Formats: sequence, C-alpha cells, structure tokens
Amino acid sequence: MKKFIFFINLILMSHFVGAQTRAISFDVNGLKVILKPTQKETFSVSMFFRGGVMNYNAERAGIENLALASAATCGTKNYSVVDYQELADEYGIEIAGSSTTDYGTISMDCISKYLDQGWKLFSDAIVNPAFDKTEFQNTKERLVTGISHSQSDPETRVEQMSMESMFKDSPYSINPMGNSKTVSAFTPETVSNYYHNELLNKNKMFLVVAGNITKEELEKKIRASFGTLKGKPYTPPVYDRKTLTGEHLVVEQRDIATNYMSCIMNAPTMNSADYYAFVLTINALSGSMNYELRTKQGLSYAPGATIRMQQIPYTSMYVSTTQPKKAFKAIISVYNNIKEGQYSQRYLDALKKDHRDGYYRHQESASSIVSDLGEAEVLGSYTIIDDMVANFNKVTLEDMKAAFAKYMKGAIWVYLGDEQVGRAAFQ
Repeated sequence: MKKFIFFINLILMSHFVGAQTRAISFDVNGLKVILKPTQKETFSVSMFFRGGVMNYNAERAGIENLALASAATCGTKNYSVVDYQELADEYGIEIAGSSTTDYGTISMDCISKYLDQGWKLFSDAIVNPAFDKTEFQNTKERLVTGISHSQSDPETRVEQMSMESMFKDSPYSINPMGNSKTVSAFTPETVSNYYHNELLNKNKMFLVVAGNITKEELEKKIRASFGTLKGKPYTPPVYDRKTLTGEHLVVEQRDIATNYMSCIMNAPTMNSADYYAFVLTINALSGSMNYELRTKQGLSYAPGATIRMQQIPYTSMYVSTTQPKKAFKAIISVYNNIKEGQYSQRYLDALKKDHRDGYYRHQESASSIVSDLGEAEVLGSYTIIDDMVANFNKVTLEDMKAAFAKYMKGAIWVYLGDEQVGRAAFQ
C-alpha cells in the first residue's frame, strides 16, 4: 500500500514539475511578459519590438536594425561606452540588438549569478540608449560592411530575390538589413528619433525570459526598470496573404562557377492547423532531394527544401549546381513522388523522432528558448512552442498528403548564374 501511495505521489509530482516548465504569460504595468522557468546556470532575456519591415518604407530600409544594434552597443545615459563595454566583458554579459522581417530585439545573455549586473546594462540600453556618435559610426560601418558581403554571397542574394519576387510592390519585400546607400545616410539623431518615437512603445513591445527566476522576482525587476515605459496607440500591420498561383521564372545574370536555383511556393502560417503536417512533408521532400540530387546523381552538394517561417511564409526547394537542366528534372521527379505520398509510416515515425530530438536539443539553450517563444508570439502565440511535440505526434500520412496538395498550387523559380544556361534549363 505504501509503495502504491509513493508511486501515485511520484506521478503527481512529475506532472506538477512538467506543468511548471511550461511558459507563462502576464502583464507588468501594461508590458506583456513571457517567462519560461528553468534550472539552468544561464539566463536569457529579449525585448521584442513588433512590426519589422512594416514599420518603415523602402527609403528607410535598415533603420530599425541599425537603431537596435546601436542601442545595444553605443552606451547609455548611465554608462559611457567604455564603462558599458568593460562591465559586459568583466561579467561575461552579451547584449545585442537587431531587426528581421517581422520583429526586432534587444537581447541579453549571462551566467545566472551575474543577472543583476546584466539586467542593469540590458534595461538601461532599452530605456536610456545614448547613441554615442563615435561608437554609432563604428556600428554603422560594421553593418554596411556586412551588407556588402551579403550582396556578394550567392545564397543570400537568392534569398533576397525570393522575397523581392514573392512580395513585389509590397513593404514585405524590404530587406531589413537595408542597403549600403540607405544605411550610410543615417545619423545618430535620425536613428535616435526613430528608436524613441517609433519603437519605444510598450504597446508594440513584449519581454521574453528564460532562467532560474520566479514570477515575483521578475515582476519586481520589471517594475523597477521599465516602469517609465509609455504606451502609445499601436495598430498591428495587416498582411496580404495571397495564394501564389501559376508559375514564373526570375533570372539574374552572374558570372559564377556554380549556378543557384530555388523554387518558391506557398506555405501555411505557424498558427495554422496545417502547419505540423506541412512541416513534416517538407522535411520528407528535403530528405528525398538530398538523396536524389546529391547521393544518387551527384548534381549538388547541399540540395534541400525548407520553410521560411514568417508572417507571410513560403516554401523553398533549393539547389546549387553546374548542371541546371538535370537538377531541374531531378527536383520535379522528387516533388511528384512526395505529392503522390510515396513515403511510409515508418518514415513518418522517423521524421517525428527527428523533430522531438531536435526540439529537446534546442531547448537546452536558454537563448534558444527565448528566441523560439518570442518568434512564436509574433507569429501567433508563444504557446505553440510548448505544444509543438504533441501536435507533431498527431500527424498522419493522410494529413501530410492533404497539406501538401492544399498549398502547392503555384511557384516562382529563382535562378542566379549563367542566364542562357538557366533559361534553357526550364524549357
């Protein structure tokens, strides 16, 4: 009887502990907070800013990325650049800011025992950034150099071409990194004005935390540090999620040894019921492409398929090759096999296992937890992350085939390389 009672108590305790590891959400003075309690020796926190490229026009492309990067590196009203950097180095505190298509962040990672020191720098960078002119110029030059390098990288250029083609004449096609011309023109005053007037608004911000801290402890820190944050009217952007139909070809001439090609197609949003089945199907497609084009035919080093998960997501089948025509035919063959459902229950079980293993490995990092929760919140709800394994486990073979057929109704073929060879490949 005692053994039975102990066993029941153990089950209840395990359930309780499991429940406690789920992320929770609450408001502090109007600021939304998402907390994932952990027992890790590291602490991670990010302030998210909603909107991304929908916050500005093409003439200001890159301003948000520069604003957040500068806020995180160019000192504060309470810490000079030198003091700020020395304290960060002394305690192993990492603070960085950046912006993507859908959101921006200022993030901080540190060892848990140095949380107080890290929190002071992090919160001051958000509330009181100084945009020191000398350090601002250094930050801007680093970003411009990065932009120049990315433009010369074929894989990055294909991604840019994909966004430009998929979202032509839409703000969503703006590159959040900007370009050398726009970013070079920004001044500390312009960027500071954008940060304080466009970004620093608790109605478009939310905080995500992963670490060994209680809700009460966190609330106390937030009230002390962010109690002065003001809220202004904020209307979330409306996204035009049109279904891609028909087939189109976009070609850009570039003298490179290897040609790059990508096929852009539709995809479900992260909060769609079709998301889990579709992801597993694209994983099957990617694995089959790798086997057929790399292992079997030797046409490419790293072919595959992926989903660019964002407010308006898309699927991409990609390959770099010296034989575009053969690669194109091989891609179509693999695509048709997946469309017809030529994969087994055993293969599906293996895909699910890979997802479970990858999820748990990813959750080992506090910064990964924060990143995943924040992105999920932007794209639907932070609860998507904690429910992910269970929802992937529910997917059936029929679900996969149905999801694939539902979204694969159009395509844009993007090609970078020898134009004449490329156009001939698609005939």
